[in-house]
Amino acid sequence: MDTNQSTFIRLTGSNVLMAYNGPFDSQVLSMFGQNIQHSISADQKLNKTIFKVFIELAQNVSYYSDEKEQTQKGEKAGVGTFIIQSFEDHYLFILGNPINEVHKSILEDKCSKINSYDRDELRAYKRELRNLPAGEKGTGNIGLVQAALLSRNALDYTFIDINENQSFYIIAVKINK
Repeated sequence: MDTNQSTFIRLTGSNVLMAYNGPFDSQVLSMFGQNIQHSISADQKLNKTIFKVFIELAQNVSYYSDEKEQTQKGEKAGVGTFIIQSFEDHYLFILGNPINEVHKSILEDKCSKINSYDRDELRAYKRELRNLPAGEKGTGNIGLVQAALLSRNALDYTFIDINENQSFYIIAVKINK
């Protein structure tokens, strides 16, 4: 995939609004979710979109990260990183987590497929995924489809090899202001 590598290079600076690295448990999702809903933009509709994208992608980390951590409440939560950046005409939501190498090609295919669809095709694909029986291959990552629908932009993604068994999956979603 032709990935805009600059998206993944500069992750610090004055344009970083929020950043977090650690377990994505219910407490973390709630805390950051409330901050996003009320403090990113003066435009409440835009805050709501950013919040929804955050929840969709953060839940994917919580459920599918190859690294799990037990929280103080005894929950097992996936570990990952997220960053929200503000630019002149858009926000950039970047999220990453380790994945098992077995899942790399599945995610790559799914993101590529999502990016190839127009809005109507995305909606149909989301319905198709929702109608699959629980546990059926492909039922996960409906959040990726929803993030593309909400943002109205393609998913920008890449993989960084950690070792022969793991990669670090990074996805960036642009949300226009």
